[in-house]
Amino acid sequence: MRLKLSSSLERRVLVKNKHCCCICQNDGYGKEVLVHHINGNNSNNVESNLAILCLVHASQADAGLKKGKLGSGKKLKPDAIKLYKKLWQRKVEHEQQHRREFLDLKERKQFEILFKFEIHKTMYLILSLKDTDKRVLESFDYLDQFIAEDFTSGIDIRTILVDAFSNISFHNFHSIEIIPCRLAKSIGELLSYYSGVTNPTSSKEKYIFNECLIILEDLGEDAAKYEGGTSVLKAVCQAMFDFAEQISWQDLVTEKKKLLSTFEKIHKACSEYKHGDVGYKKEIMNRQATVQEFLNNTKIVYEEGRIEALRFKKFLKNYKNGRK
Repeated sequence: MRLKLSSSLERRVLVKNKHCCCICQNDGYGKEVLVHHINGNNSNNVESNLAILCLVHASQADAGLKKGKLGSGKKLKPDAIKLYKKLWQRKVEHEQQHRREFLDLKERKQFEILFKFEIHKTMYLILSLKDTDKRVLESFDYLDQFIAEDFTSGIDIRTILVDAFSNISFHNFHSIEIIPCRLAKSIGELLSYYSGVTNPTSSKEKYIFNECLIILEDLGEDAAKYEGGTSVLKAVCQAMFDFAEQISWQDLVTEKKKLLSTFEKIHKACSEYKHGDVGYKKEIMNRQATVQEFLNNTKIVYEEGRIEALRFKKFLKNYKNGRK
């Protein structure tokens, strides 16, 4: 069964590839492209399994998933596509970094002021609205659009956004479901760009990661303790699990440990849930089971990512030796 890609995931993959086929690269400007599932599993929408290909190379990639000869047509194997994707995205990141360095300082400051104004205006609007107001979701959608701008411009937008999200989390006193749920989703979207930047261990990236995790931890612990927090609990755990999948193949030991630790803290907070209902102990068990399932799945994807990374390193080594 084919699962539809979310618009945010599709946008993110396209941005990281400049809307170009990862094999054609800069020669592919203007060509029609599609999002290809590298391993052939259309229900596996993990970012590491998605590549941008033109129609010709997508056809060759489909042929590469099949065994035996298929006429005289070319085949593209999954490992080769992964290599092309990795090299192309690294090239795009360096191009974006080079563009940022040459952006006029005065112009950059003007844009930063403009972005900050828009983000703060939307933040205050969200805090003033009731859960039932449709502008809450529209406002979060608007904020999410700024995330990709950080990747393509020279403006430090993600830091402004994470500070705004932190303020929303801290000052939200009237919404126990809609705003926290949607905030968790936006934090997940913000984290999704962490694994795609050139230097994920920079002070900026560490700050963004730590602040995002603090927000998710606060949202998760509050949802674990109080009545009506089940949907928020799931949204928080889903955001953390999605990020865990994205970094599973990367050598980010500290980030992986912190994610597991946050899951454990939220799991522990579930035991503090108390309500007048005589069935509250069963509710505690249900909430703990929800968090535990996400925690177990996170450990599984970490191990799968480790194995996949080793396999890819071996393929890369053989590829380099074959070119000598």
